[in-house]
Amino acid sequence: MNWPMISLPEICRPKQWPTVPKSQMLESGFPVYGANGKIGYFSTYNHEYPTILITCRGATCGTINVCEPKSYVTGNAMALDELDSSRVDLRFLSRVLESADFGKVITGVAQPQITRQTLSRLQFPLPPLAEQKRIAAILDAADDLRAKRRDALAQLDSFLQSTFIDMFGDPITNPMEWDMGVIGDLLASANYGTSKKASQDEGQYPVLRMNNITYTGEWDFRSIKFIDLDEKELLKHLVHNGQILFNRTNSKEMVGKTAVYRRKEPMAFAGYLVRGVVNDSADPEYIGAFMNTPQMKLYLQSKCKSIVGMANINAKEFQAIPIPKPPVKLQRSFASIVESVEQQKSRMRAHLAELDALFASLQHRAFNGEL
Repeated sequence: MNWPMISLPEICRPKQWPTVPKSQMLESGFPVYGANGKIGYFSTYNHEYPTILITCRGATCGTINVCEPKSYVTGNAMALDELDSSRVDLRFLSRVLESADFGKVITGVAQPQITRQTLSRLQFPLPPLAEQKRIAAILDAADDLRAKRRDALAQLDSFLQSTFIDMFGDPITNPMEWDMGVIGDLLASANYGTSKKASQDEGQYPVLRMNNITYTGEWDFRSIKFIDLDEKELLKHLVHNGQILFNRTNSKEMVGKTAVYRRKEPMAFAGYLVRGVVNDSADPEYIGAFMNTPQMKLYLQSKCKSIVGMANINAKEFQAIPIPKPPVKLQRSFASIVESVEQQKSRMRAHLAELDALFASLQHRAFNGEL
């Protein structure tokens, strides 16, 4: 491969634009792009055409987005303005940047950032324009397959949400007039996790922390630490298949994340989590789905206590949350549907992992002139 290596200032003009205050955001209008993509609407725009944006502030520094035509780009994203389209294909460049190592251009610890000066250190290969377009088309096609698989997973989640509403009704207004109670009525026990310090790679048990539960009640096992537990701690600090974990402390938007643990092997859980073990009057999948409805997300935000930027709902308050109590037989019917959907999602995730590996391989080969 004899492609020249170039830097961004050679082909465009990176720029940070003024940020729009939240108070000036609108319900509709021209889309506004911030650090993590579209964040709202504004009365005017500063970019006539699609433009590559690099997140330049915060934990997601280096994330790549492409704005829509007639968008307003804020200062939390570095806009690659005045791209030389006679030399560079926009889709190719966005794919190159998605695979780039931004570690060398990010500065700051408490507040990571990318500046125009540090961005100039980044270099990448530039093949002929026709080859760029060929590579971009191949990668776009492969990425479309990944997007369709992700969409299918999202549709299954939507199906479960609509099934919950069809079977049990709105969890707040209780239109089916189920007997009302509190979550504590449906639990045999509720307790906090361990406060022991976890290790990156040493310990008998993997330990679940608040980051392992997603906002929608899924599991993310990519970042796992380990701890040792004494025999007397096992009963209290291990979570088993069919038990619930509730995130008691987090940001106001994330507090109350809830997930049903479905693995065969038990795991430890940390002190920011509360384990709920159901009694004979409930199925954990019912409580898990109830806690993850949009209505309950808003309810939790209205009830949490905020201290220095963190929100809290303790174990006692968790157990005091009002909940409709439909017949346990109906709850278990819903749990059977969840089990079937989870099996489908597991197969889809495995396929998506294969597609991700294929895409990564294509990227590597493409930018090394081997595609």
